[in-house]
Amino acid sequence: MFSVGDTVVYRHHVCTIAQVREAYFEGRDYFELHTLYEKSLKLYVAVDDAEPPVMREVMTKAEAHALIDSILDAETIDDAILHARGTTLSLAERQVKEEYERRLKSNDSRDLIPIIKSTYERTREREGSGKRTTSVDKKFHDLAEGLLYDELAASLGIDRDQVGGFVSERLNAIEAQRA
Repeated sequence: MFSVGDTVVYRHHVCTIAQVREAYFEGRDYFELHTLYEKSLKLYVAVDDAEPPVMREVMTKAEAHALIDSILDAETIDDAILHARGTTLSLAERQVKEEYERRLKSNDSRDLIPIIKSTYERTREREGSGKRTTSVDKKFHDLAEGLLYDELAASLGIDRDQVGGFVSERLNAIEAQRA
């Protein structure tokens, strides 16, 4: 069970439980959550609904390291969809977007990695062909990366602005070990 002062993840938002509001709505008790990185956002979740997967503890530092270490071997979302027989490009793009949305709703940080990796690789491929990134890829990349970096910052005890550099350094060290 959670209590006031705990840092939790509620639908990918890293929050502190600010208080318990007794009989707040329809006679039910609610947690008032204050997001750590979106200062103007307050969220409310019924105490009896506040359990995984809706609300969970922030990953540990060891879990954060393991998640980062898994990035290089993570699969991309669009490979299977784009190479399925009889799939048109427009159908594949719609299926990719639906898969991005499904993974965002999971409240599992591991589901953010394939979104980030897929959108990154798709953008690199498009730019290599002289094309711009799609608005869908940009939107989902920025959203998934932001949500992941929020939790990693809380887990690792570093500023959110330092997470990108931390992840890059760790991945570069892993690649150097493999070489």
